[in-house]
Amino acid sequence: MGEMVLRSFEEFYGSEYSSVFRAVSFAMGDSEEARDATQEAFRRAFVRWRRLSRHDWAGGWVMTTALNVARRMRRNDAREMSTDIPDDPVPPLALEDRVDLLDAVRTLPFRQRQAIVLFYLADLPLPVIADFMRISQGAVKAHLAQARTSLRRVMGVHHA
Repeated sequence: MGEMVLRSFEEFYGSEYSSVFRAVSFAMGDSEEARDATQEAFRRAFVRWRRLSRHDWAGGWVMTTALNVARRMRRNDAREMSTDIPDDPVPPLALEDRVDLLDAVRTLPFRQRQAIVLFYLADLPLPVIADFMRISQGAVKAHLAQARTSLRRVMGVHHA
């Protein structure tokens, strides 16, 4: 494995925080939850910094940790609510002539949005995404394909 030399945890935090927060926020659909999960992931990274600082995958470790923390938070919240409300219902977006891509991504069903964000924004490989989502790589590919089809339709793109 390649090694990365970082001068300090503060430098790492400064360079990685916004991308981790943004990915978790889009994947989970809740900025407060994303902020809490991102902070917790960086807290865990700080505790392990002597080991993590030597690896070029430290940013990916924090990203995966933040996503896992957010997923556990969501699961715990769902247990507390104990209702039959479907996961993350997204109301249809009133489309105007021009639709912002991020708004379009927010209209996707939760699992499709999660796959899109992890693959394109977090730049995670399919096996990592499949493990995180607890589904097969084939299912991740299916979610990605469905999401791309929906985004093309919402964005008004008529060719593949």
